[in-house]
Amino acid sequence: MRRGGVCLALLALKVPAVALLAVPPLALTHLYGALSFPALVLLVFGGRRLADVSRALHRRWTDTTIARPYPPRPRIERTEQGWYWTGYDYHRGRPLATVSLWFNWVARDPATWRDLLWLALDPVAGTILLLPGLLGLAAPLRWHARWTHALLAPTGHARLTDRVRQLTDTRAEALDAQAAELERIERDLHDGAQARLVAIQLTLSLAQRTLREDPDSADELLREARATAAAAVAQLRDLVHGIRPPVLSERGLIDALRLLALDHPLAVSVTADLPGRLVPPLESAVYFAAAELLANAAKHAQAGSAGIHVVHRGGLLRLAVTDDGVGGADPAAGSGLAGVARRLRPFDGTLVVDSPPGGPTTVTLEVPCALSSPRTSTC
Repeated sequence: MRRGGVCLALLALKVPAVALLAVPPLALTHLYGALSFPALVLLVFGGRRLADVSRALHRRWTDTTIARPYPPRPRIERTEQGWYWTGYDYHRGRPLATVSLWFNWVARDPATWRDLLWLALDPVAGTILLLPGLLGLAAPLRWHARWTHALLAPTGHARLTDRVRQLTDTRAEALDAQAAELERIERDLHDGAQARLVAIQLTLSLAQRTLREDPDSADELLREARATAAAAVAQLRDLVHGIRPPVLSERGLIDALRLLALDHPLAVSVTADLPGRLVPPLESAVYFAAAELLANAAKHAQAGSAGIHVVHRGGLLRLAVTDDGVGGADPAAGSGLAGVARRLRPFDGTLVVDSPPGGPTTVTLEVPCALSSPRTSTC
């Protein structure tokens, strides 16, 4: 779209803004205040919707990213005493708690008042800034983008609050994941290797008692104990591999991915440009994320082949897993992608899924990190 058309579209957005601003006064003067509260609700949420539209238009037409500053809405929790906690106050009944939650969530958010300030000022200030753009000038669009960013972008305090919230959530997720992993290890040891070791002990005791009377039976029992010991060693090896594969510690991420590709049922290729090593916790997280993505490709995508591409540029590690399956992968559909995103969240990692129906599917992981020197690794 040409600059004049973009300016005209942004100017058209001032019309619903003026209409929203006129609703509360009309409700107060012509309806005797009977609909004043619904009119204010319409003003607040209509203004928030218009602000989102303005953010989207500027991202599309001026390449100006304006993040949404609104905090997530708290959940209502019921206490043991029967009270409902909204995150702000306590109430006896759930309906009143719901109303209080919405009111406090909106009214206590500084972004709400900045939205209303933008709604009141933008029809005048925005029009003045955009009118010269109808002549095809580029500067008015930049001016309006800066003006919109100044009022609708998160403040420094809002970004800090959001960052603290993210760190709190990721810490809780990391602790839950660690507890679940320790429980899994304990269960695997108890049900697997420990049970086999007890069986070996019983078999050896029985062989010791029968050694003099029936050497052939004792020899059979010893062979059975040897097989059970081999199975126990294999289970312990698998358990260690599930915690952190030895090849990952000894050779690094890329060689571990290549070994994973060799053992995978799909035909998997690995290309990489990684001149150093990652820190061990991140290395493990990225490895198991890639392993889970390959498992999803084999289980859900009906793929015949897959590829892993790893690159590190500008302090950012990017790992992309592509398969030639049927596509249609959705992180919200319980396909394991949400678990991969949770695995990366403690490292500020992101997950981007591109999976149109019919395929191919590309899942890209991005994690900010630094590399250590290859000389300091154990490979």
